Amino acid sequence: MPLDISQLISEAGTGDHDAQLQLADIYESGFGVPVDFGQAAYWYRKAAEAGSGKAQNLLGKLFIKGRGVPQDYSQAFHWFSLSAKQNDDAAQANLAWCFQRGLGIEKNYSKAFEWYLKAAENGHASSRYNLAYMYAQGHGTDKNYEEAFKWYSRAARQGHVKAKLNAGLMCMNGQGTDEDVKQAFEWYQEAAMRGYDKAQYNLGLMYAGGHAVEQNEEQAYEWHKKSAKQGYVKAQFNLGLLYMHGLGVEQDYARAAKWFHKAADQNYAKANYQLGKIHMEGLGVPADITKAARLHQLAAEAGYAKAQYRFGRLCSKGLGVHRDERTAYNWLREAAKQGYEKAQYATAIHLAKGIGVTKDYIKAYAWMTLANQSQNPHIKELLLKIGSKLTDVQIIEAKTLADKWQIDKYKLNIAT
Repeated sequence: MPLDISQLISEAGTGDHDAQLQLADIYESGFGVPVDFGQAAYWYRKAAEAGSGKAQNLLGKLFIKGRGVPQDYSQAFHWFSLSAKQNDDAAQANLAWCFQRGLGIEKNYSKAFEWYLKAAENGHASSRYNLAYMYAQGHGTDKNYEEAFKWYSRAARQGHVKAKLNAGLMCMNGQGTDEDVKQAFEWYQEAAMRGYDKAQYNLGLMYAGGHAVEQNEEQAYEWHKKSAKQGYVKAQFNLGLLYMHGLGVEQDYARAAKWFHKAADQNYAKANYQLGKIHMEGLGVPADITKAARLHQLAAEAGYAKAQYRFGRLCSKGLGVHRDERTAYNWLREAAKQGYEKAQYATAIHLAKGIGVTKDYIKAYAWMTLANQSQNPHIKELLLKIGSKLTDVQIIEAKTLADKWQIDKYKLNIAT
């Protein structure tokens, strides 16, 4: 039954701010009347122009979304500013967001931090989360993990699920607080119970590894499944692994492939690699080395070192693809640059024998040096054999090159 708002309209028309706000809210929400953003904007503006901080903030939100008014970030910023100066915490949060994103004003992290701090001190949960993030990233302020943890914790205690996850991560890593795996588990659990996919995934990992709780593969499976069904790609991939190996659930290659496909559809490189293994080994499907090679190539092109190594080996042997030693060497080297020891060894062999590349004992020695981090007797023997073909000066050059590549690999890992 339609709501009779005639009396409310009459009161709003006389300048009653509360009536104007109530009427605008009714039109915006469609409570008892058809949704009408134009009428909502009209009445919010009436109250806003009369000085209502709440109306100013809500009008600003309509300008952000372009509802009932043309989308206009400058107008949104204007109304948020007026409201924020009246100490409206929601407006302070929205104003901070404008500064952070550069909406209606030049991007300014320092100003964003300033307004998030005001809103956070006024108890605004999302601002406490955003303030913590800025402390953690060093945006608009010096990086400070202790302050980040403090504000994540405060937001988490107010029920902010992303803050619960991040507080858990900081407890897990001992970042900004003492390492506390049990507290991390509790934060993850609270957020997971509220349906947060990333927390469900982390909780699944806790059960899988027996961290702060007795190892339970069935619980690991259940939480991964909850997260995966919400589309979280890492959970989809892990769920595929659980089905593939029969961990916490009956082994089922078809379901493993299903979840790997879902993760691969989100460009998750490891998923294409696992699909390649399924087709290579004929797990639940007829073996198809050509399809396997194509899937390994997709994962390699996405930057997955293990796939780069595997595809390089396929190219070298001509399995599923045209044999091409030059292409093989290039893929092996890409994996080697990421620190994958098998690829470093294979790259060294190609260089030492001149397979697909000009023979170069100095570079071969450098790659074999990196591959020898585990002190494998066989690799150590080959390193001595390659070294016997070099002068003392050349060995120093090779070791210097290895040190440089090790630093470059470290930088690559930090960047990703």
